[in-house]
Amino acid sequence: MALTDEQAWTLTSAGLVALADGVLKGGEASRILALVDAQLAAEQQDLWIDRLADAGALWEYARGLPRPPAERAPQILRAAWSIALVDGEGSSEEVEVLVRLGELFGVGREQLATWRKAWTMEAGELAQYVAAFAALLLHRRADAAREPMQPIDDQGRADFQGLLARLPLSEARRTRAMRLLDQEPTIDELGGALLLAEPARRGQALEEIVMTPRTASKLAYGPDLRLSADPDLSPHRHRREAA
Repeated sequence: MALTDEQAWTLTSAGLVALADGVLKGGEASRILALVDAQLAAEQQDLWIDRLADAGALWEYARGLPRPPAERAPQILRAAWSIALVDGEGSSEEVEVLVRLGELFGVGREQLATWRKAWTMEAGELAQYVAAFAALLLHRRADAAREPMQPIDDQGRADFQGLLARLPLSEARRTRAMRLLDQEPTIDELGGALLLAEPARRGQALEEIVMTPRTASKLAYGPDLRLSADPDLSPHRHRREAA
């Protein structure tokens, strides 16, 4: 399937941000390709992986792309910034690349700084929801083991640590999140936190939770979380109505 111009800009912008420090880190190419919904053919994936390895070639490709509509620029730039947030916070080099991209789209530095601050805050908040839900799943898996109420095993801890490494969390927040392996969050606490979030943010959080790594496939608690997070679907609401 051929990419739209907007999808091409998304991959290009994200690739340029990823290459801001001069090298594409392990796993970044896969994360960048996952930013577009299109299913790329094998040869297209190979082409993009080669392109994403060369900042000069990527800037040259960018110069030949039609400029996206102004209303789509924030979405493209936000996707690009999400790659910078993989390690918790973007570097000054990544900021400067984003500024150059913003200039191509007609977005001023001050406007971009405002957006970037909001995107960083929202990404961190969303990552905390995802981490809490993944920890909850690991606790439920441990409770369902042959000998109930066992602590989370070493493999589970390694899986969780790997997940945290892929989330936009600072080192301090990652350290706090690791404590969730010993202090189990409850479904009510997590659902309540999501309920306080804006509707759009809540939907995004639920989508991210569904996409958590293989720990999420062990137990299917997605519907329970959806019931807790949505007042119209809450089991408490239905019990009140039944009464």
